[in-house]
Amino acid sequence: MMNKPAHNGASGQFTIKAVAQATGLTVETLRAWERRYAVVSPSRDASGRRTYSAVDVARLRLLRSATELGHTISRLAPLSADDLAKLVADSGGQARPGPARGQMYVERALDATEHSDPGGVEDALTSAVALLPPNEVVHTVIVPLVREVGERWHRGEVSIAQEHMVTDIVRRLVISVTRGYLRSDNGPCLVLATLSGERHELGILMCSWLAATRRFRTHYLGADCPAEEIARFALEVEAAAVLVSIVMPENEVPALQQLDVLAHQLHNKCEIWLGGFAARLVAADRIPDGCVMLPTGQDFEQRLDLLAAQFPG
Repeated sequence: MMNKPAHNGASGQFTIKAVAQATGLTVETLRAWERRYAVVSPSRDASGRRTYSAVDVARLRLLRSATELGHTISRLAPLSADDLAKLVADSGGQARPGPARGQMYVERALDATEHSDPGGVEDALTSAVALLPPNEVVHTVIVPLVREVGERWHRGEVSIAQEHMVTDIVRRLVISVTRGYLRSDNGPCLVLATLSGERHELGILMCSWLAATRRFRTHYLGADCPAEEIARFALEVEAAAVLVSIVMPENEVPALQQLDVLAHQLHNKCEIWLGGFAARLVAADRIPDGCVMLPTGQDFEQRLDLLAAQFPG
């Protein structure tokens, strides 16, 4: 049997040790900030120990980023999460890598795309993989490249064949590099899939890569997978979480009905993470219990760090 995460089921409550690991703050700093400035208000479990929500963790990460930019905690403590995020962004201190280094690889790949040169596209992307950190490749190379190719196709500047060429190269590259990462025997298990009717898989493949870099034991089940099968597999491998991606709108992919099935069959044995462009269009009050909305890549990576912090090794 695998070790279970040190949080209370799908409710998203985390220990102070896990929060320290996920935020980079020491336990002593967390306690001092709470005592002196009331930056967050943790709950207490039945044993009287502090427990923190994902919202608390997000705020603490913003506070750490802002203090590293030179702001004092006494000034930051009264600010809202939105004000903190704006302060960090305006200071140029966002955790997300800037686009400058990735842009040259995007431009090389776009030029190769317009010349129907798959070797050129592949060379640009493999160079980025070799020279940049994985999250920087994802956020400043692959995502902008795929988006720009799609926009150029809509404008008639790129053919459907050229767009498919880029998609295929990206897919094969991401799968290849993901397989190159060692998995921790004691690490959390993450199952990834798209629901029936949803065939857009590049986003969830990149999520699998980012999880693999953190030594998650990842199981990608592919696109267009029935909810019953996802749940059955997740229970068999004792997954800590299941990530499903929704790119097509609800009127094209009946996602909510499938999420209800998935949540029912998992019986709160693990969290269900919901990401993808169309996930942002789903009303929060229609999401089944046990589902965690992750509307951005940063939200997904934060959730990965939280979950990874619960497991030894």
